Amino acid sequence: MREILFRGQTRKYGEKVKMNGEKIKSNWVYGGIFPQNEGGDFAIIYQQKPTVEKYPVYADTVGQYTGMLDKNGIKIFEGDIVDFLDRSDGDGYGVVRYAENETEFEIEYDNICESLGRHYYPKDIEVIGNIYDNPELLKEVLK
Repeated sequence: MREILFRGQTRKYGEKVKMNGEKIKSNWVYGGIFPQNEGGDFAIIYQQKPTVEKYPVYADTVGQYTGMLDKNGIKIFEGDIVDFLDRSDGDGYGVVRYAENETEFEIEYDNICESLGRHYYPKDIEVIGNIYDNPELLKEVLK
């Protein structure tokens, strides 16, 4: 049975800043989820270990765990930016997303979407950031 896990941000990157203007890192929580009601801005993530705790998170930052680990043993989530070995022309960057029509996770890059697990194997993928904390990496993917 695969692990069902979600992550979401209780605080977005740069939402708070230090006195010198330096952006404060985001705060991620991991666990199960209660979806937002009526398309609201927040959802609830609950963690069960070591005790049950509930966290309101920004609904637009919620992503599901793909059930796969990258080549370094890091869990791969929706919204992750990955460096992958493109068989045809060397390395590439892409964003992990869930394709509802295909009912599978895929990597999107250069207006192409290919299956994560069928076309690109976790042993060839490295999570290098995510679309929420690393918008500068997203520019590389979308160029």
